Amino acid sequence: MRELKSRLAELCAEIRSYPTPIARCDVQLTALLEQRSALIQKIDQASRPGKACSPENMWINDGGFNAA
Repeated sequence: MRELKSRLAELCAEIRSYPTPIARCDVQLTALLEQRSALIQKIDQASRPGKACSPENMWINDGGFNAA
């Protein structure tokens, strides 16, 4: 967990110091933001060990009911 938080801090610092102006099509910044989002999700999941489902799986979970 410490490694994840350390990497998150590094990514946040890199995003804060990203050179401006930023073009809409800037692929590097988009990649940094996606990495940050993935790390935040991993940290969140690790801090809640009893929760097995990802947010996406919880959203699409039908509660065990079949539509058929």
